[in-house]
Amino acid sequence: MTESVYRTAEIKDAEAGYGFGRQLLSETNLMLLYPDERAKSVDDMRVVIQRFQEMPRHFLINAWAGALCVGEALCMGGQFERNKHAGRVGVGILASHYGQGVGKGLMRAIERVAKANGIIRLDLTVMEHNERAHHLYLSMGYKEEGVNQHSLFVDDKWVNEIMMAKLLDDTS
Repeated sequence: MTESVYRTAEIKDAEAGYGFGRQLLSETNLMLLYPDERAKSVDDMRVVIQRFQEMPRHFLINAWAGALCVGEALCMGGQFERNKHAGRVGVGILASHYGQGVGKGLMRAIERVAKANGIIRLDLTVMEHNERAHHLYLSMGYKEEGVNQHSLFVDDKWVNEIMMAKLLDDTS
């Protein structure tokens, strides 16, 4: 097992990020997007990375096993005065790297960068049947805040999502 390296995505990572996204979405239906809804080319991926670099309190972090991108976590921070302290998180990991600590590493990296950017609340949703991710988030201190009923329609059936959040400022 190779130790993963976690770092903010750079424009030079567009090709690897594009390949990662295509593979991830072809091997799981647990992500929000279908394969044709993500970057459609390396150039599109460059634009995505550039936008994350330009927008305040938005960041994209990749997990690397050598030259292979094996995971991705993103945070989209609030854009207004009243919600700029909060960020919405999304995480994806290649199946070949499940159980190797990549999810925990990505979540730690997101939390570290969030704090450095003035974000003190992170929230996310996880499909109700995604027990692996749900367990990861609970183990990282995220708390359940409710269930979004029928929030997604996946493979011709309704899916509920569990809403979860974590306060990073230790004042809860």
